[in-house]
Order: sequence, then C-alpha cells, then structure tokens
Amino acid sequence: PEPVFSGDKAFVLDAKGLEQLVIGGANPPLVVEKGMKLFAHVYLDTINPPKQIMLQFHSGDWNQRAYWGENKIAWGKEGTASRRRMGKLPETGKWVRLEVDVEQVGFKPGAKINGWAYTHFDGKAYWDKSGAVVTSNPSTDPTLSWTVWKAQPENERKKDLPDDVLRRLRGKTPDKWTDAELSEVFRLWIERVYAKAPKALTDLKAQKAKLAGEMEGISKNTAITFVMADLPEARQSYVMIRGQYDNPGEKVSRGVPAFLPDLPPKPKERDYNRLDLADWLLSDDHPLTARVAVNRIWQQFFGTGLVKTAEDFGVQGEKPSHPQLLDWLALQFIDSQWNLKALHRRIVLSATYRQTSRVTPALRERDPENRLLARMTRQRMPSWMIRDQALFISGLLVEKRGGPPVRPYQPAGIWAEATFGKKRYSQGKGEDLYRRSLYTFWRRIIGPTMFFDESKRQTCQIRPSRTNTPLHALITLNDIAYVEAARVMAQRVLTKGGGEHRARLIYAFRLATAREPSPAELKLLHDRLLKLRVKYGEDNPAALSLLSVGDSKRDERINAAEHAAYTVICNLILNLDEVITRE
Repeated sequence: PEPVFSGDKAFVLDAKGLEQLVIGGANPPLVVEKGMKLFAHVYLDTINPPKQIMLQFHSGDWNQRAYWGENKIAWGKEGTASRRRMGKLPETGKWVRLEVDVEQVGFKPGAKINGWAYTHFDGKAYWDKSGAVVTSNPSTDPTLSWTVWKAQPENERKKDLPDDVLRRLRGKTPDKWTDAELSEVFRLWIERVYAKAPKALTDLKAQKAKLAGEMEGISKNTAITFVMADLPEARQSYVMIRGQYDNPGEKVSRGVPAFLPDLPPKPKERDYNRLDLADWLLSDDHPLTARVAVNRIWQQFFGTGLVKTAEDFGVQGEKPSHPQLLDWLALQFIDSQWNLKALHRRIVLSATYRQTSRVTPALRERDPENRLLARMTRQRMPSWMIRDQALFISGLLVEKRGGPPVRPYQPAGIWAEATFGKKRYSQGKGEDLYRRSLYTFWRRIIGPTMFFDESKRQTCQIRPSRTNTPLHALITLNDIAYVEAARVMAQRVLTKGGGEHRARLIYAFRLATAREPSPAELKLLHDRLLKLRVKYGEDNPAALSLLSVGDSKRDERINAAEHAAYTVICNLILNLDEVITRE
C-alpha cells in the first residue's frame, strides 16, 4: 500500500524533470507570526527518489522558496529568501518532517500566505500533513512580554525606540520613568515590538486609518478661523497720550466704567478674564445689556427703537420715547432667561404691533415719525427679505437649514472689477441658487448685488438705512432671481390656479398679498394679461427668451406664449408696493 502520514491518502508526485503540485487561494490566509515555522511531511521513494525537492509559499508572489538536495531547479537567487538551501535530501523510505523558519524565506510578522507549492526534480515522493506552528515562552520573550522587554539592558531596548524618546530616557531605568513616559513607551512597544500585535490590532489599525482619513477630509473642508485666548501673562496696558500708540501714559488695569456696576471681587489666583466680563454683562443689576438687546429687537419690528439712536445709549444718544416700557421689557427678557422667542411673541401679540398702518392728516402732523406709537409703522421690507419672499411665493425657496455659504446669481465681472481681476465669482448650482439669503456668501469689500440698503461689511451698522430709488426696481424687476421666481410662480398659477383667467389672476394675487383683488385691480390685471398674450403669441422667440431666464427647468407642456404672459403678470404682482412693504 502507498504510504500515508495522516488521514486516508497522501499527495503523490511522480516526476520526470520538473513537476509541481500547487494549492492556492487560501481564504482566510495564514497570518505569519514571530517565531513561526512552516512544515510539511514528505516520504521519498526508495527506488526512485527525487534529485531535489522544494517548498514554495505565495504571499503576493511566489518568491519565497526553500529546497533540499541538488541544485536542479533554477528559480530565485541562491542564498536569498527566493532560493534558500536547507540541506541534503531527507532519508528515503520514511516520513520526514521538513521545517522552515519564516524569517529564512523573508516573511515578517503580519504577512499573509495564501498559496503553497510542492516541487521536485525527477523521482517520486509523497506529501502529507503541512502547516505552521509557533512555539514561544512569553516569560522569556521580550516580543511577548512587556515586563521582559523592560528588564532588558538599555542597549537592547534602544533599537526599538525612536531617537527623540531615547534622548529623554537615556540613563533612566524603567522604575524611574514617569507615568507619561511609561504610557508612551508601552504604546511604542505594542506598535513596534509586540509579536501578537499585527493580528490583534489589525481591525483597530484599519479603523484608525479610516477615522484618520475622515478627519483629513473634514479638515480640508473646514474653514479656519482665529480664536481668541488669554496670554499666559497679561501685557501691561497704558493710557495713550492723545491716542498716540508710541506715547504711553498712566498704567491701567482691567476694569469697567465707574458709572456702571462694579465687577465681582477679583479672584485671588488670577486677574479678571473675559468670562468674568461676560458674567458681568449678563448680571441682573447691569442696566444696559437687556435694554440694548430689547431696543434692537423693537427696532426690527417697528423700524425705530424705543431709543432712536440704537447704536448710542450714552449722553449723545436720544432718550427713550417710552422709558417705562423699555424697562419692563428688559426685566421680562431677563426673567425669561434671555428667551428671544418669548420676547418676539410678546411684541407681535401686543395691541401696539397689531394696529393699522393708516394715518390721518392730523396724526401725521402731530407725530410724523410715529414716536408715540399711535399707529403701526409702514416700511419697505429689507432687500434680503424681498428676495426670500419672492422665492417662497414661487415655490423655489429651499428651506434646508445650515451648511456652507452659497453663491446665487450675480452679474459677471463684479468681483473681478473690485479686486483688480484677482477674484472671480463662481456661481453655485441647483439648491444653492434658491437657499435663504442668510446663507449667501458675502465678500467684505463687495456685497451681493441683489441686496440694496445694506451696510458695508467693513463696519458694524446698528441702524439700517432705507432708501427709495428707481435702482431698487431695476433689481426687483430685472434681476435673474426675480424674473425666474416670476416664471416659476406663473407655472404654479397655470397648473394650480384653475382653468379660467379670472380664477388664475385671483390665485396669483392671493399668493402674494393674502387677499383677493378688488374688481378694479382684477380688471387692470386682466386687461394687461390680454395684451401680453397677444404680444407673445405674435413673438414666440421673445416668449422663449423670457422663459429661459434662470437655471430651473420649466414645464414644456405649457404653451410658451401663455406662460410668458403670466410671467410678466406675476413679476408685476411681486413688485406691488403692497407686496414689498410691511404694513
């Protein structure tokens, strides 16, 4: 019977010249460990033994070989891991265990073996049980024991540590290392020395690499900004004589104006810092913070604050028109834990806010600026609000919250002209064109052209100016954003407003004004619509040109002349004084 070492049958190879038996594609692969030996059992035929036998191992390639016997197989370079001679042929007529240290064929811990080949030149041989074995004693092996590694002489340890760590630890025995040094060296031992680390830490290292990649991606896409921090030791400050930076006078320390409440007692171990200042600003007995905040909110709703000079509460500012109301609102604001939503609700539900904006000649003569609040103020909405309203009415507004700044429509060349050609505007696409104005990117030296009456970004402006010039209508009637909003609004009217012109016009008017048009208003709109339908019916290229404004796609099923006529009507409605004015 044919010889068998284990099981029922062995591999047999009867060669004439070079023959090979290959086993590949092992999954999972064999992971190499420190001190591992690869083995195979072979039985050489007594009558016809091979002249040379070879074991080959695959790890990316087959250049890991060990052989016994004569030099007949010309693979690899002699004396290297690609061709390592292990000795004479084993004894014939018996099972012999062949062993190869992984280091001898170039394997390092962590390498993966997924193929094995039995090769010989001439002769007959049987191959049986093969595999790998690791024998080690953790109590004496520094690659398996942290304690044993530490106990080595400094000269032995230094080969495993980087130079900067060696310099700090030179001459110190491990029992003299600090906790931080022990922790650092232990981490290095795990990463560089520990024999089990490649297998035990593979998943953790992969996870770490993945997280590091994610962090790098976040860093690349995150804007960098300066963050203020206190110096370890504060600089000495002085009163500068006549404001000259190079003419210091009296030394001064951190403090607040004497006419305001004092700061809390200074901590013994440090000077006052910015947190102390913030706590002082929000303290219950501070007379300004809550009043200033309430006054600015009031200004947003009524156009003018209770203190008209919202930027100046000092001696050069104007006294409040209703001091008791300002005091009461400020106290309510503090008692509500500075709840802005509650403050807004209190103001808009008040009888003062819900008054009519109509004014009689006598009242206009007595109180032209409405400082007595006998009526509700009438004021044009800010430009950013007009844009957002047009997008909302049309259905284009993207109400998603947060995210990076966006770059909506803007005439070409604005940035280039303001920066001598160094900066050029790159318009956004898709949702970026229809986000709320809050998210619009704004260069400090040149603001978005669709915003008028906005302050310069170089300075802070508390009281926005409101002007009324024909230039505003140039934007609201002709800017791409407004024309596109009118086009999409027209599409909405044509598809949802009914089948008759009268119903559609009422629907469009209600979308923008929240009321139905009067008979006279409806007649004006209807007459204008009929003329526009005739105009665009006779000039289809003009209709298509108008309908091509903006990036959003139109419904091609709608008649172009009809769509263009309603686009002009919707543009007219969006520009009505009633639509762009809060009253």
